[in-house]
Amino acid sequence: MGKKAEAKRVEKYSPVVLYSVGEKSSDELFWEGVDEPYRTILEECYYLNEQGRYSELDAITNSIKYHRVSYLKIGWELYQVKYYRLYKKGYKSFKEYCEKAVNYPLWRANKLIAAAFMAIKLIKAGFNIIPQNEYQARVLLGLSDEELLEKWQEVLDRYLPHQITAKKIENIVKREAKPKKVNLRLPIMLVEEIESKAINNGMTVEELITKVFEGKLVVNRDGTVEKVEEGGEEIIESPGEEMLNRWQKDLEQLVKTREIEEMVAQLKHSIEDMRQVVGIRDW
Repeated sequence: MGKKAEAKRVEKYSPVVLYSVGEKSSDELFWEGVDEPYRTILEECYYLNEQGRYSELDAITNSIKYHRVSYLKIGWELYQVKYYRLYKKGYKSFKEYCEKAVNYPLWRANKLIAAAFMAIKLIKAGFNIIPQNEYQARVLLGLSDEELLEKWQEVLDRYLPHQITAKKIENIVKREAKPKKVNLRLPIMLVEEIESKAINNGMTVEELITKVFEGKLVVNRDGTVEKVEEGGEEIIESPGEEMLNRWQKDLEQLVKTREIEEMVAQLKHSIEDMRQVVGIRDW
């Protein structure tokens, strides 16, 4: 790169931008007529530049980190206006205040308020790193307090702070939770039979039942267990109406044998539970 090109690059970002306007003196400060909040911001930039090389690195670093999470303070300020109804001093509603005074749509103002509460909860829970901007914070809204702490810890366990993005947070938050376990009332004889088949096939009872319902295993009428080859028999993820009706007919046949009436009654309850699990009713 030549000297001219390098000089142009330096001039493109130069402190002189704070002092001059057009062809006027480079010593002239231009923001006397500038509206707030820009005037105050430009004054702060001016004094920061005047300190120049004498500025403390720690002070600048803390200032940068402070402003990165300023959504927390903004949200809390909006909350004060809303909670104490300060907007009544010049506006008909909080909505009108948001739109006309600070140029926020009402929905965004409310989300900023929620994000501020969420950030405070994370800090109170002991987290030194919180979402670094409003967009990251929004992804966590809607979680319960327990889910908030759990999901945010998972984010920090997976990514370094500078690697965290709103999209990465979203992927963790929206990932499906582990399916809830359901308790079914099964006859003792049936439980023993299932346990026996599970042990004979080197599996736990849970693994055997799960694989049967996933269509990976088939229990034959003679009690043997077979694997379902890929591309072969159709996999049934959950028992359908036809299968449940077959079970019902089998029960009706079993009822004729008085010795197993109690077992049948228990099994009937189990099938009713299963119908509720898979969403089939009106038996």
